[in-house]
Amino acid sequence: MIAQGFDRRPMGELDPENWWGDIDGEILGWLSRHGSATVNELSEELGLSEGAATAFLAMLAREGRVRIVQVELAA
Repeated sequence: MIAQGFDRRPMGELDPENWWGDIDGEILGWLSRHGSATVNELSEELGLSEGAATAFLAMLAREGRVRIVQVELAA
């Protein structure tokens, strides 16, 4: 299943019918409790790869559900 590549947790912890919505909900819930976060913080806290966290955040931003406010050059 596609979610396995996105998520570092065992598949049994996600609803196979709504895994995408589950992860969106976890991201939005974490942000609502903590305010802002880096991609690295979110990926570590939620058990996602950084690439997966970035992909989910990009989709949430396109939907107008989150706002990405800072980008910096890599060192």
